[in-house]
Amino acid sequence: MGVDFQGLNLPIQFKDYILRSVSLDDFEKAYLMRKKVAAESDTILSEPDEITMEGMTNWIKNWLSMDNRLFLVAEYAHDIVGQLWVWFLDNKKKTAHVAELGMEIILEHRGKGLGSKFTELAIDWAKNNGAIRIEAETLEKNIPMRKILEKYGFQLEGKKSCYLKNPYTYENVVIYGKILNEQRCMEQNFQR
Repeated sequence: MGVDFQGLNLPIQFKDYILRSVSLDDFEKAYLMRKKVAAESDTILSEPDEITMEGMTNWIKNWLSMDNRLFLVAEYAHDIVGQLWVWFLDNKKKTAHVAELGMEIILEHRGKGLGSKFTELAIDWAKNNGAIRIEAETLEKNIPMRKILEKYGFQLEGKKSCYLKNPYTYENVVIYGKILNEQRCMEQNFQR
């Protein structure tokens, strides 16, 4: 039986995966997963040599110490093969209603529905924790991620040109957003 974690009933069995909150025991597995994703894909912000065990350890500790943040891992055969992060942008009153999501999945586990399931969970968690808006950024060329976002109702809102430098090119990043509570958003607009 799952445990309610900020509006999600975790862990979740999804196909051959277990989706659960990250724990302090996950440092090494999460580190190895991120190194692998960085080595096999140019769609993340970090180069493999920029990902360190110390950095991953500090990142997990930091996330676990903060309120209103979600860090899930996807486990397959006792290995971490994917990670999802959802966070509120900051604690400023004017943007406290905005959540952002990010995810990484090892290449051989892409195309199996994990990205869609992560996106569904991100939306549910953000709604359950008071977000009015959720957003995500991805490389313009990352068509699989863009299709997932569009499948879940995210709208293309803009582009950052020459944002990410890969070895031989500068890549554009696209920005997607989704309003989670249209009624509350409209009520706020009429109260002016």
